[in-house]
Amino acid sequence: MSHALDPAALLAVAEEAATGAADELLRRRGSRHEVATKKNDSLVSDADTAAERLVLDVLRERTPRFGVISEEAGAEVLPGAPCWIVDPLDGTTNYLRGLPDYAVALALVDEGATVLSCVVLPDSGARFTALAGQGAYRDGRRIAVTRQAPGRSLTGTGFGTAGVVREAQRSVADSLLRGGFEIREPGSASVGLCRTACGAYDGYLEFGIEVWDTAPGALLVQEAGGVVTGWGGAPFEPAAGDLIAAAPAVHARLVDAGGARPPARATGGAA
Repeated sequence: MSHALDPAALLAVAEEAATGAADELLRRRGSRHEVATKKNDSLVSDADTAAERLVLDVLRERTPRFGVISEEAGAEVLPGAPCWIVDPLDGTTNYLRGLPDYAVALALVDEGATVLSCVVLPDSGARFTALAGQGAYRDGRRIAVTRQAPGRSLTGTGFGTAGVVREAQRSVADSLLRGGFEIREPGSASVGLCRTACGAYDGYLEFGIEVWDTAPGALLVQEAGGVVTGWGGAPFEPAAGDLIAAAPAVHARLVDAGGARPPARATGGAA
């Protein structure tokens, strides 16, 4: 890597930041929240911004020469420097409604490659981590994508908030069902990708999302032995807004079900 800190030390920074944010989200559970609707019709709450503040405080103190791209605060990119990718609360609607499927997700990109990932699921306390080339882990135990699961292949997907995205997602969902897949919609790309990395889902696909939705979970799936591409099997680009992540035996079928090209680029991932 192109900096003084070693990968293990950087992962410890990510875990500290994500754990602090997760604790704050749990502390605020059940409270009355201030909620606003963003331009893409997704929700943002005071819990999102409070968790984000805690994450950014840790990252700026521990790695002051790194850039940051965070969902609510925006981008502070430093030329030539590694860059943190931050989603302080992936699954805001789930969180606000008392559902457990939400996450704090971080990744670090260095010289164009995602080098580490940390995703914490506050309700269960599960912590998913990965270092590039060193495998994926849940609570310190190595995980792997599914090899052979009973019944039909189970895939996760998302339904965004923007109208143009939702209409196209209906078509993809229909194609998945006709292709023999069972579908789950976790309401959080990070949660869906964690489930794929540990074999609970056989795959996950979504489009119309952002780099903070794709980068952390994609590395987990890759390091767990899965295949991650863009739509139609194109090379995966975290900022492109689409991905197909799956166990090797399932990936080609998911690519076929999704279609050759991604729908029109529009943001509006799970609120």
